Amino acid sequence: MSTDSQLKGHSRQRQLEKSTAYAKAHGLELADKSQLEDIGVSAFKGDNVKGGALGQFLEAVENGRVPLGSYLLVESLDRLSRQEVLKSLSLFLRIVQSGTNLVTLQDGRVYSAEHIELPELIFSLTIMSRAHEESQLKSERVGAAWANKRSQANLRPMTKLCPAWLRLAKDRSRYEEIQEKAGVVRSIFEDTAAGIGSYVITNRLNKKRVPTFGRSKFWQRSYVAKILSSRAVVGEYQPCKISAEGKREPVGRPIQDYYPRLISDELFFRARQARSQRRVDGRGRKGKYVSNLFSGIAECAYCHHPMVFENKGQKGGTFLVCSRAKRGLGCVTTRWRYDHFEASFLAFVEQLDLPTLIRDDDSKKKALDEAIQALQGELISLRDEMEKAYQLLKINSALEIVAEKLGTLQKRVQELGAQLNEKEAERQSLEATESEFYQSKAEIKSLIARLQTPGVGEGDLYKLRSQVAARIKAIVKALIVAPLGEAPRSEMLWRDMEAMADGPAELAEIAELKRTVVDTRYFGVGFANGHTLHVHPNKEDPLKFDWKTVDLMTSSGPDGELVPPPQPRR
Repeated sequence: MSTDSQLKGHSRQRQLEKSTAYAKAHGLELADKSQLEDIGVSAFKGDNVKGGALGQFLEAVENGRVPLGSYLLVESLDRLSRQEVLKSLSLFLRIVQSGTNLVTLQDGRVYSAEHIELPELIFSLTIMSRAHEESQLKSERVGAAWANKRSQANLRPMTKLCPAWLRLAKDRSRYEEIQEKAGVVRSIFEDTAAGIGSYVITNRLNKKRVPTFGRSKFWQRSYVAKILSSRAVVGEYQPCKISAEGKREPVGRPIQDYYPRLISDELFFRARQARSQRRVDGRGRKGKYVSNLFSGIAECAYCHHPMVFENKGQKGGTFLVCSRAKRGLGCVTTRWRYDHFEASFLAFVEQLDLPTLIRDDDSKKKALDEAIQALQGELISLRDEMEKAYQLLKINSALEIVAEKLGTLQKRVQELGAQLNEKEAERQSLEATESEFYQSKAEIKSLIARLQTPGVGEGDLYKLRSQVAARIKAIVKALIVAPLGEAPRSEMLWRDMEAMADGPAELAEIAELKRTVVDTRYFGVGFANGHTLHVHPNKEDPLKFDWKTVDLMTSSGPDGELVPPPQPRR
């Protein structure tokens, strides 16, 4: 049967009744238990032979599992094939030459390799030719009807099929939101833009027992990802057609405002940028409250391998430790208490702009941050499109059209690059002129405590820490962590000096020098804008520092006074 809907009618029953009657009338045993069906499989495209039940039957015949002289009963020849005449004839001959008798129940004809005559062969060719012409005409009419629908798609919906958060209005003139589902989709995009991954989003939806959009009882990460990649949320529809291979292929340009817009372009691209950043910086579970804000960027100062988060339990505490040292591969095994490191970083890296992130009290800064994130997300999407265009150029596919599109994309990338530079310069200007917050140590302490202390809303803390982690990854290009200062790298120097010392006097001088130079732990930050920061936190109080150095030029003490930079040991 060519469509599933025929199953609800009499097509299947009619074919089975005719088969049973023929078998009874001719003393044949009907193979009920080995019955094969092609329901909703196209004979016009040959799918019933390539991957359908007819193909399985032919394979069984050729493997000898179907005895010679068996009968294949079909209602008519057009049930076997509706392809071009030569392809249909090839299939017809393949069956009868295999030793199988082919019976058409509609007219009672029997075709076999031993008794086929020229008139019968011509008759079969006529039937197969007519079947192909009918299917070809039907295909063209259906294609033309859909082409007409696509041309009118900007005026009215093409079909009732639409994204799961929409439905066709009763008058069929438009699509309308299903409020509960639309709210879920918006929250998925907002959480993603805030840095929350699909794993956590999926778990939250299941934990809250939010109804799914389909038959599945539970939300799946793959479905959340599908929603996040759908441009239907910004009202866009890409018309498609089914290719000869049965694949969906885009037809023409996307239609804007076909669906009701659910979210802004800005939010869509912010979510796109956040997802891309998670793929680069690491994915998967981040702990109950995003345990490590520096995952994927913190690096050991001594061996340049990643610094990883280590949890020694409720009594042991949490630490940042070199991944090589943790595995016993030779690096220094000294740890830095995680909560102390995090507090120092949040307190002294002013570029992070902690108050705007946590208190959300500066709409201008927040708007700039979101605009920058959206521009970065759109740039990522454009570069993906450009990569696809380059691939098409390699296979010489519609060169002029692809080259034109590529030129348009390149122009847009340049425009976005200029806008991004402008927004980032504006954001840096705000940072340079607004530093009152960092004069209040009490307020710093309060905000860090809020970020580090689980409150009533578990989800709120996760989202807040996700936002901070995303901001860190956006502004920080490199983060060097030195739990023992320069001591590990200077030990060799001291040994070399002692080996070359000329007598006890020089050894005494070296010993005195070693006592006067005190190594303190530090971290160094390389920002995406090219600036650098080195901070030596106070060992007793992580919210105080002994000194910090900006761009390796200007050093200041804990009270802001200029001091000589720390004596390096190299």
